[in-house]
Amino acid sequence: MSNEFYRFRKISSLLGEFQELENQSIYFADPESLNDPMEGFRDMYWSGDYIVWRNLFKHYLLCLEKLSSLLLISGEEHPISKQDILVLSNDALFPTLEYKILFEKMVNDFFDNKNVLKLIEDISNRTTPIRKNELFFYLNNVHQFALDIIFNVYESNNLIPKREKQATSSDKAIKNLIDTDFIGQLEKSLKESIDGDKVVNALFSAQRSTYYQMDLIHTYNGIFNQSTKNKNLVLVDFPDAYIEQLETLVFPEWYTACFMSECKSSSVWGHYGDNHSGACLIFSSENIDNKNFLNLKGRNGYSSVDGPTYGFSKREFYPINYVEGYGEIDFFRMLGRLPTFTIQSMWYSLDGEISKCADNMMDSEDKWRDNYWNNFYRDIAIKSQDWSYEHEYRLILENSFDSFSEPKDRSLNYEFKSLKGIIFGIKTSKEDKLKILKIIEEKCRESKRDDFCFYQAYYSSDEKCICYYPMNLIKFQNEV
Repeated sequence: MSNEFYRFRKISSLLGEFQELENQSIYFADPESLNDPMEGFRDMYWSGDYIVWRNLFKHYLLCLEKLSSLLLISGEEHPISKQDILVLSNDALFPTLEYKILFEKMVNDFFDNKNVLKLIEDISNRTTPIRKNELFFYLNNVHQFALDIIFNVYESNNLIPKREKQATSSDKAIKNLIDTDFIGQLEKSLKESIDGDKVVNALFSAQRSTYYQMDLIHTYNGIFNQSTKNKNLVLVDFPDAYIEQLETLVFPEWYTACFMSECKSSSVWGHYGDNHSGACLIFSSENIDNKNFLNLKGRNGYSSVDGPTYGFSKREFYPINYVEGYGEIDFFRMLGRLPTFTIQSMWYSLDGEISKCADNMMDSEDKWRDNYWNNFYRDIAIKSQDWSYEHEYRLILENSFDSFSEPKDRSLNYEFKSLKGIIFGIKTSKEDKLKILKIIEEKCRESKRDDFCFYQAYYSSDEKCICYYPMNLIKFQNEV
C-alpha cells in the first residue's frame, strides 16, 4: 500500500482565515458538518433482561426530570435542545440531598404502577432485538405518565403552581398495551411468520412514520406553538430526542480529517478542491506494522499548573469500508463510555442482582474494551458504496479522555517534513499559486529542505481522468 495520502483544500482554508498552510494545521470536523448524512450511523438495538430494561426506564425518568427542571428555570427565554438531555448523568449526581429525595419519590411513584412493571417485564421477554422505532413506541406510550409523575412531585413540593387540568389517567396508553397483550401478540406473529422480524420492523417503522407526519401536520396547523419550542421539547419531542442522545452514552463524540488514496476524480476535485480552483496536499505517512500514521501535535492533557498540555502523537489512517448496510451495536453491552463502577451500579444491578448483560465485561474487561473500540472505529469508517469513488481514508479524534468540542482544539499541527508536495488545481489562479510558493519557500529555507515538489493538475484525454505533471523547474535554493 502506498504511503502517500491526498488532502483536497479550498484556497480560503489554506491561505484565508485559518491559514492552514502557514500553520501546518489539519482541522478535524464533526460528523454533522460532513456531506454524508449517514456519517457514523449505527444500527443500534436493545436486547436485555429485566434488570437493564428497568434501569433504562429509570434513566429515562432521570433525564426527563433534569430537562423539566431546566425548562422551569429557562422558560422560553433561553433555548434548550436535545444536547441538554444529560444522558451521561446518574442518580448519584444531585446537588443537594433534598433534590435526591425528590427524585427518589418520582422513581417510587413511577415503578409503583403495576402496568409499568408489566410492560417492562414484557419488553424484557421479547425474543428479537428491539430497534429504535420499537423503543420509541414504548417510550412514547410511557412519556405522558412519566411527565405526570414528575409534575405531581413538583406540585406537592410547591415547585410549580397547581395545574388547572391534571391528567386523570395518564397511564391509559400503558394500560392499553397491557390489556390488549400487545407484546404477546407481537411475539405470536413472530413465531407464526417466516419473516416475522421484518414484519415487526415494518410495523414500528410505519408507526413512527405516522407520528412524524402527524407532528408536522400539528405544527403546520398551529397546534404545536413554535414560540414554545422548549416546552415542546419536554412535552412532545423528548422520547425521540432521548433515543438520539442515547448513542452518546455508548461511544464518545468523534471528529475526522479526510484524505484520499488517489486524486484522479474530477468529481472529487469539484467537490473538495473548490471546483478545481483549490489545491491538493500530498502527505507522506509513516508505516508501522502495515498501518499508516501521521504524526500530529495537539492537546494531550491538562496540567493544574500550566493548563492544557500539547505534544505529538501518531494518528492512524483508517480506510473507509464501502459497504451495503451498517454495523450493529448491542446497546446494553456497549456502555463503554461510562466508568466501570457507574455501568455496574446504574445499569447492570438491581436489588443485589447482576444483569446477564454484564457477563462479557465480568469475564474479561480487557477483551471487552478491545471489542468496544473495534466497534467504535468500525462504524465511523463505513460509508455506502455510493461514495466509493472517493477512495477515502481518515484520521480520527475522539473525546475519550479529553474534550475536543471547541473547534480551536481540533486543529492539529503536522511536521513540515510530512508534507511531500502540492498539486495545483486546473483553475487555481496564478495569484494563489504565487502565495503558496512564497509560504513553501520560507518553510523550505527554515528546514533546509530541497526536495519539496509542486505539480499541476490537468485532464488527460488518454487516461480519461485528472492527472498531474511535476513542475520540475520550480526549485528553492537554500541560503549559504
